[in-house]
Amino acid sequence: MQDLFCKHWGGWVPAEFRKGFAVENISMVIIAGKRAGYLSVIKEPLSIYIDNIQLSPAWQGQGIGASLLNRLLDTHSRVSIRLTTFEDNPAKRLYERMGFVVLERNGMTVKMEKRPNKAVHRNRSSKLV
Repeated sequence: MQDLFCKHWGGWVPAEFRKGFAVENISMVIIAGKRAGYLSVIKEPLSIYIDNIQLSPAWQGQGIGASLLNRLLDTHSRVSIRLTTFEDNPAKRLYERMGFVVLERNGMTVKMEKRPNKAVHRNRSSKLV
C-alpha cells in the first residue's frame, strides 16, 4: 500500500497514518504463529467500514485476503459493508468478485459497498419461525 499512497498522495506520512490508527478496531492476522498482517474494521450504526486490510507481501496472493473478507461478509451479512480503495489497487478486483460495487469515484479513490443479501435473510428468518 505504501507504493499506492506515494503514487497518489505524494508520499508516506507516518504521523498521518498513526493519527487514523485506532487500536480498538484492529485484529491481527496470525499465520503459523507469525504476524502476517492486520484488519481494521469500524462498526458504524447501520454498516461496517473496512478501514484497512494489510498483509505482508510474503502472504499476499495466497487467498488469505479473500478468506478474511469472506469471514467478515459472513459475520456481518445483515448490514452493508463499505470500504475505500485506489482505482488501481490490485485488491479492487477481489472486492468486485466478492460483490462490492462502486458507489463513488474521487480521482483515483473509489468508495465501494457490499449490501446485505435480503434473500438469505428471508430464508434464515423463515427457518426460525
